Amino acid sequence: MYEKREVTARVEKQESLTEDVRELILETELADDAMPGQFVNLFCGDGARLLPRPISVCDTFMGRMKLVYRVVGAGTAELAALRPGDTVRMVGNLGNGYDPRTAFGKNVLVVGGGLGIPPMYYLSRLLHALGMRGGAEAPASLTMVLGYRDQASTFLHRAFTGFGKVVFASDDGTIGYRGTVLDAIRAEEISCDVIYACGPLPMLRGLASFAEEQRETEKDIKCYVSLEERMACGIGTCLGCVVKTKHEDAHSRVRNARICTEGPVFDSAEIAW
Repeated sequence: MYEKREVTARVEKQESLTEDVRELILETELADDAMPGQFVNLFCGDGARLLPRPISVCDTFMGRMKLVYRVVGAGTAELAALRPGDTVRMVGNLGNGYDPRTAFGKNVLVVGGGLGIPPMYYLSRLLHALGMRGGAEAPASLTMVLGYRDQASTFLHRAFTGFGKVVFASDDGTIGYRGTVLDAIRAEEISCDVIYACGPLPMLRGLASFAEEQRETEKDIKCYVSLEERMACGIGTCLGCVVKTKHEDAHSRVRNARICTEGPVFDSAEIAW
């Protein structure tokens, strides 16, 4: 595993997936060792915007890294203006991702909501590959539940279909079940041993509670969540993206963890929701 480092990446392709969501493919050496759940920091060329933009890794292939992001301000608008052949300064690979070893032999449920869906694509592809390989490292089953606002906001939804059973949920019911991803999970009566999730905090909190409910019925479900938070440095020095935990840090003597460094993926049972 390489240490995090700063590189200059070359833009190979960029396209729109929805009105405000973009897919950016970069040629970069960081693709060689990026893991699902990790993220990279992309820097703007405008010196007035000093802080990098953290974006989760959606996929890697043949020295390329796919990033899917939403255009929400001047910084991401600058990234959206990048064209093939342009270069961008970036730091990666950052954070701790999902550990695929926790899926060995398990019935796996992957849950993504909104911009939490891209990293779950990479994880689902990896878990599917382990399943195709067979043996002790293969998940017993793989089910994916994806949540969107509505039909118009969907992206990457077709890309998951080759990996296993896919269930959709949307706020207005225009795709899949009407309601939350948790509504869809209950409606489908999905049984699992481990949950991997990324998305809005209310969704993650609901899944953590769902896993706890199952544990109270003596079904030991593990739930791993990727937390999203505004970041400044993204490398653990500014302490601007902390989350309250149930365990005291041996060094600082406080019950905090840095999302960018100790996370973004945590065991949901360790978070003080």
